[in-house]
Amino acid sequence: MTLESIHQLLRVASHLLDQAAAEVHATELEPVQENVECIGRALIEVIEVQRRIYEEQPELAPRSLAASPKEADASRLFTEFTMEALALEEAGKTDAAREKYTAFIGISASHLHREIARAEIRRLS
Repeated sequence: MTLESIHQLLRVASHLLDQAAAEVHATELEPVQENVECIGRALIEVIEVQRRIYEEQPELAPRSLAASPKEADASRLFTEFTMEALALEEAGKTDAAREKYTAFIGISASHLHREIARAEIRRLS
């Protein structure tokens, strides 16, 4: 096993998770919000491992296939905001966590990530 093989597997996994979230919305699989939230949390974890791989081997950073540079930037931004929001939530500061997600929605160009953030806001309300 190499970092490159792990990287390839995670690219496939993140792509499949994105598709799964879209399918949940399209099929209205109930509870839609909770299901998207679960998929979003899994995606966050995958993205975090990918980030660690890119730190060690920057040449593996996405150029095409699963993530364009724009998508990679959107995922990176989402990861940053979500990690901060989760830390706030764990500290018992749910209002601040909701505000963090709201701020993300205001600046993100990614529909999928905005929907996940909205689901998190609903969960925290």
